[in-house]
Amino acid sequence: MPAPFENLLETIHTLRSPGGCPWDRKQTLVDAARYLMDEGGELVEAALEGDPEGCEEELGDLLFMVSFCTEILGETYPTDMHKVARVGNEKLIRRHPHVFGDAEARDTSESQERWNAIKAEEKRARGIDPEQESAIKAMPASTAPLHVAYNFQKNAAGVGFDWPDVSGVWEKLHEELDELKEAASGRDRAALEHELGDLLFSVVNLARWFKIQPDMALRQANNRFRDRFTLVENGYRAEGKLLQDASLEELEAAWQEAKRKLAAD
Repeated sequence: MPAPFENLLETIHTLRSPGGCPWDRKQTLVDAARYLMDEGGELVEAALEGDPEGCEEELGDLLFMVSFCTEILGETYPTDMHKVARVGNEKLIRRHPHVFGDAEARDTSESQERWNAIKAEEKRARGIDPEQESAIKAMPASTAPLHVAYNFQKNAAGVGFDWPDVSGVWEKLHEELDELKEAASGRDRAALEHELGDLLFSVVNLARWFKIQPDMALRQANNRFRDRFTLVENGYRAEGKLLQDASLEELEAAWQEAKRKLAAD
């Protein structure tokens, strides 16, 4: 491996060794895996912002966390980054026979079919019958609910449980919105929560039909809201005013101006 990577592994080993950092030595594999998930989210943010230096930094953090997880696992199980890299590389080659073998894949659909077929063969080799498994694939409890909904719907669609076209999705979305309005008029909190969940699930399904990752769309919407709100907030502060003293009409005008300014930048 290149010297910088070997240096990183040595640094991590020192941090975990007796006399190393108390905080690093205290972390369990579960702790480190959670931090790894956080770092992945920060990489997404940097990528969305088009920040190459930020992406580079976050990739470094991710590489550290993967190596850190491997170091912790290696303390109780015979593994290291060399073995992890070898296993990962062998899996990639095995699941891409259309690249590294004689098989052919004319498009992404055929490529995915081959990938899934090879995964099924690997399960059979481990004594697992893929045909007896549910089409809905289990996901970690820590997975973002929007991502879970998207994948559950994608799993179901993969076995034909789907609308024939997007018009059915639109109709379902309007149906769920009407049911939410009805639940809201009844002031039943449990029913309201139920129908709100159904509406969100339908919105995720619409995103799937348009091949949009709902969590990414919401993340970008969150960022737009934050940027616009901050601009309005800073404008009022610069004038020595408080947002809570402004009328709704004044706030709406300031909001629209912030939208125009940010769109022009």
